[in-house]
Amino acid sequence: MLHGPAVFAAAFLTLGTLLAVRNWALFSVVINEGGDSGANSILVLRAKDFDQLVGNYSRLGFNHPGPAFLYVQAFGEWLLHDLLHVVPSPWNGQTVALLVLNAALLAGALAVIGGWLRSWTAIGLAGAVLVGYAATVPDPVIAGTWMPLLYFPPFLLLLTSAASVAAGRADHLWVLGLAGGLLVHGHAEFMFFVPLIAGTAVAALIRRRRRPEPASTGRRRAWLLLTGVLAVFALPILVNLVAHWPGEFGKYLSYGSSEQAGGHSPWSSALYVVRFWPGEHPLTQSIVAVGSWTAAVVLTRRLPDGPDRRYLRAALGIAGIATALFAVYAQFGIDRLAETYIGFFSYALPLLVITVAVLAAVESLRVRAPRLARPRLVAAGVAIALVAGLLAAGNAPTLVTPRYDNVPELAAAMPSVTAWAAGRPLVLEVRGDSPLPDPTPLLLAGKRSATRVCVRDPWWTWIVTKDLVCTADEVATGQQALLSAPADIPTGSTAIADLGRFVLSASTPSAQGRR
Repeated sequence: MLHGPAVFAAAFLTLGTLLAVRNWALFSVVINEGGDSGANSILVLRAKDFDQLVGNYSRLGFNHPGPAFLYVQAFGEWLLHDLLHVVPSPWNGQTVALLVLNAALLAGALAVIGGWLRSWTAIGLAGAVLVGYAATVPDPVIAGTWMPLLYFPPFLLLLTSAASVAAGRADHLWVLGLAGGLLVHGHAEFMFFVPLIAGTAVAALIRRRRRPEPASTGRRRAWLLLTGVLAVFALPILVNLVAHWPGEFGKYLSYGSSEQAGGHSPWSSALYVVRFWPGEHPLTQSIVAVGSWTAAVVLTRRLPDGPDRRYLRAALGIAGIATALFAVYAQFGIDRLAETYIGFFSYALPLLVITVAVLAAVESLRVRAPRLARPRLVAAGVAIALVAGLLAAGNAPTLVTPRYDNVPELAAAMPSVTAWAAGRPLVLEVRGDSPLPDPTPLLLAGKRSATRVCVRDPWWTWIVTKDLVCTADEVATGQQALLSAPADIPTGSTAIADLGRFVLSASTPSAQGRR
């Protein structure tokens, strides 16, 4: 008989080791992050002081609801870089912490499945499908640390735990709350998905009206644990609402009310949904989607009554609801369907449907053709599949964490920056359009050292926070510098530091702002 902690431990160690081996460079290579990673690191520094109440910034001008992922990153930076010194730069510590979180969430999904199928063979097969899938999809869904990629593991956990709750397992309510809380903290879009998916699962659980075992204590404990989990995730959101009413929610409502009422066509939305299924062409992706769904439904219906059938049917039901919600969201909630990254989380839907089809096929074979499905033969096949999946992952680029917007020149540039500042605030003027110069590496380096670096134009507030926008006194008394592409350096200006694509040069106060 399987126990959830044993399944979780085995899956976590396997996935964690795989990610650690594939990303061993994180323990030796210095990364000076910029771009979105740099903007997130600015918030991570606030989280290290327990002063961060909202999530990462959105290009739409608001922050996402909660800081859960930022606190995970803050813990990793503090533990692995500041305290233990096992990674060479802060971003590396943040990244290792996120990879550990991904391994834990994925292991949790396998543990939920194992609670129903109660077979190491089934868990090994599900794990093989997971690893093989992650190795073949075009995006690093279990190794990426860009925020849109981080939603894949908790969304998979949301789907698997919602299916478990819908099938009658109250003790997985807290898992459902954990996955939903992470997702809502991560992106405002999940305020649409999570309540509807979780609400459907809870409604199915209540409708069953099954007597808890033993008495009512187990179910009451499950609800209390769920309440505790939800309270933890709700706390920073509520504090931010009280302190900065209406917080970010006023911006969400403002954006929602400004959307085009008609949305996209159903056909365009459907193509967006199938874009995340295996294949390189919409026709191929559509065929794979229809074929996988058909196989999963037919094979599951042919299973005999029992826990396996009940859970797999519930998983298909939850996957169907989530797919329908995703189609609605694509039609009315996404302004530009060319932005694929918004739907990265939905890679979990093909994975769940394919996993159900594979597990149902093996179970059906075991029941209907016992000679072909002898335990040793099946176990050997699963072992081969798992090893094949791990070997594929060992060579797959999608298992290596991208080093987002690294600025390797920063370390050599900082002494010149500090010398130029001469103890005064360094006031950055950012000039240029294609591409817009990125001040976050300099701002971060200054914040992590004794040099005050701030950006002059208040336009940057929504990306770098108000703390790193210069005050009027700093603009008046600080040392002025221009961050621009080499071609935009004013004639006769002195170059202070080379930052690769951009150059920091001496500047005089200007009203040109970021342009």
